[in-house]
Amino acid sequence: MKLENTLIIIFTSLISINLFAYNVNNDCENKLNTGMPAEAIEAAEKITNKYDKNFCQAKAYYRLNKPLDAANSFEASEKFSEQPIDQMFSMLYKGISQRDAGLLDVSIQSFIKGLETAKLGNSKYMQMEQRFLNQLGNSYLILKDGDKSLESYSSALAISSNDDERASNFKGVSQAYALTNDYDRAIEFGIKGSNTYQRIGDLGSYAELEIEISRYYTNLGNTEMAIKNLNSLNNFAIRNGGRYYEAKCAIELSKVYQIIGNDEEANIQLKKGKAIARDIGAKDLI
Repeated sequence: MKLENTLIIIFTSLISINLFAYNVNNDCENKLNTGMPAEAIEAAEKITNKYDKNFCQAKAYYRLNKPLDAANSFEASEKFSEQPIDQMFSMLYKGISQRDAGLLDVSIQSFIKGLETAKLGNSKYMQMEQRFLNQLGNSYLILKDGDKSLESYSSALAISSNDDERASNFKGVSQAYALTNDYDRAIEFGIKGSNTYQRIGDLGSYAELEIEISRYYTNLGNTEMAIKNLNSLNNFAIRNGGRYYEAKCAIELSKVYQIIGNDEEANIQLKKGKAIARDIGAKDLI
């Protein structure tokens, strides 16, 4: 998950209970909210509160695709935090920024430190514990460490407090099982995740996870279920006007048909998928 999406999710869930002191109405934030990250950095310089200054400046650097600068500013904000929750926000986003800057091992240490800090609250910061565990799962997934990834996601799932969190962790557990070649469990948790994504209306994540589930069926040798799953998703995409996933389903179907030796249907599906992708400008599928 990208940093700005993470910010939105956590801020939305915690603003109502006043757990943090960060001023979300400062001029830097206003510039960010109107799509002016460069101007936001300048505005941050005029903020007298050093936590607010560095924290918002870090977000602006991230928007400008400068994750290392963002990580450094988040680290600076951490030093000026007045409440534990502010400190944990800085630790969390610093870790995400470090990971995006390619400093994967360093980011893991930031998440671990953040998790240990959250645990000091004796369940008061359970939601932050969940976030740190989820991000650890993401990092271990990138490292292809299935066991550590599974442990992190499973722990995060156990303390998830809403469907958004559960969906993300179901997906993570599924992907971790896939890394260990346990595709039966990967499918089991993948289905739980896709159902949850569909329930909360995150149809893009639902579709992506359904495609992953189809790949797990293929890896098990159950190409019949893989085709069935992709056709079902294709019909869902048609009903909901999702031409991108019509294209993606067709391309995925072509791969499955190629595996089972049906070259004619594989070519039909590939041409169909590429044609839709060109029509909608989906360069990543062409």
